[in-house]
Amino acid sequence: MNSNSRERILIKANYQLVPVNLDEILFIKALSDYVIIKTTSGKYITLSTMKEMIDALPESVFVRSHRSFIVNLDKVTAVKGSTIEIADRDMRFSVPIGRAYKKDFKASLNAA
Repeated sequence: MNSNSRERILIKANYQLVPVNLDEILFIKALSDYVIIKTTSGKYITLSTMKEMIDALPESVFVRSHRSFIVNLDKVTAVKGSTIEIADRDMRFSVPIGRAYKKDFKASLNAA
């Protein structure tokens, strides 16, 4: 996992390095030893940990909302209780907020 610039990251997916624009990332979900990076144009699965992902992303935009999720604050459309609504064009997703992450998530959302 390499940071190429502040606008994108390089990930290894499908046996090649793929640049992913940060502004296209909706959320990142843990999947055992892998992470799924859900973007506006599709999804990528890469061998990585959530810690490696959060360290590679700008903390002003990306925040951990749950043990298994990192969200792009710019893509959050609503927060309902312990659920984050993320929408992009005709896609809608619900992402949980874990109890251990709730305070930091709300502080990051207010700062954004």
